[in-house]
Amino acid sequence: MGFFPDRDKLKAFMKKGLPLIFAVAWTPVLWMALAALFGSAMERLLGSWQVTVGILGVAALLLMGTLVLLFRRYGLGIFQVMSDE
Repeated sequence: MGFFPDRDKLKAFMKKGLPLIFAVAWTPVLWMALAALFGSAMERLLGSWQVTVGILGVAALLLMGTLVLLFRRYGLGIFQVMSDE
């Protein structure tokens, strides 16, 4: 007996809950990576750290949205491959 006693509840969680957990956990990591890679160069070009942080924040949210869409699209396919074994 686990968290998901039947496969329908497990599939519903994989479809709705897991991408949300993925986005909440990885958005700060993605933002820090973007800031480390592009932050200092953008601050020199733009001359304002507030604008740089805003642009990097929007870029991180857009990139995470794209990753969540890809995860939702291909995540259940991966789950199907794992359940066939």
